[in-house]
Amino acid sequence: MVRQSDTPASIEFGHFSIFPHRRQLFADGQPIALGGRAFDVLMALIEASGAVVGKDALLRRVWQGRIVDENRLAGEIVALRKAFGADRQLIRTVAGRGYQFTGEIRVRAEGGTGHPVTLRPQPSHPLRQNATGHLWACRTSLRSPPLRHRSGHDCRS
Repeated sequence: MVRQSDTPASIEFGHFSIFPHRRQLFADGQPIALGGRAFDVLMALIEASGAVVGKDALLRRVWQGRIVDENRLAGEIVALRKAFGADRQLIRTVAGRGYQFTGEIRVRAEGGTGHPVTLRPQPSHPLRQNATGHLWACRTSLRSPPLRHRSGHDCRS
């Protein structure tokens, strides 16, 4: 997980690069104009390493206790998707829960020496594997009865 306390020199995903200390986003080496709040939202999503970040958590972090409408957050997400252009799927909306950064992240430490560390996004529902090697995602909900797969696995565990 990328944490603000140990901010790397750069974060790369696809043809994009972020320089957190300078608060800059680049695509193919060209700077992309991005507002401060949109940058903060992007960093919060990247730091979650593929986990879904709730809307309330994003509002608390980016607006730091100010009372703002959820539409402000949605506006920043639109700005990020516009900045990503054809790669707008890098930010996924998870209905009723929040947002998820889906890109494969490469982190470069200060000095830029050595190989970047690659962090792959984790699925929002952990994958399980049965005895025959088939994978599935357990999805549980308070509104639905507990799931049991044909393999006999109980998703509550």
